[in-house]
Amino acid sequence: GQLGDGTNTDRNTPVQVLGPGGVGFLTDIIAIADGLDHTIALKSDSTVWAFGSNSGGQLGDGTNTDRNTPVQVVGHGGVGCLTDIIAIAGGVWFTIALKSDATVWAWGYNWHGQLGDGTFTSRNTPVQVLGPGGVGSLTDIMAIAGGMWYTIALKSDGTVWTFGRNEWGQLGNG
Repeated sequence: GQLGDGTNTDRNTPVQVLGPGGVGFLTDIIAIADGLDHTIALKSDSTVWAFGSNSGGQLGDGTNTDRNTPVQVVGHGGVGCLTDIIAIAGGVWFTIALKSDATVWAWGYNWHGQLGDGTFTSRNTPVQVLGPGGVGSLTDIMAIAGGMWYTIALKSDGTVWTFGRNEWGQLGNG
């Protein structure tokens, strides 16, 4: 369902993404990203919408149900909706969002700690990425990216921070 057209059918020509519940079309999108088997869209109202595979909670709707039309990402703990987002990124079965206050939020599979919340517990709602050593929160972030079970964050001071899987040295920490 990662094409968002209400089906699970492969397509060899473009199809327009439907709106929530298959009604109308998804509009007012200002950024898009993909993960493995899921798609993420950022609307101009700073909300996040996702569709596709959800086995690890990577759609952020509080469930682990696959969706072939967009669902809105809920807020922390499943309360309300995630707002004030300025950037999105996807990884292998997880999703990352950058808020306007320069904090990072993540959800989905967390087998290698790629959500940055100090656990290896998968989450189907957003959790805030912790600061270095698990103290406070990661702040002053201006860009994010997701890889194969790891996350990268660029701080405003030009330093790069990574967390998650490090089998091949992808975290760059020696």
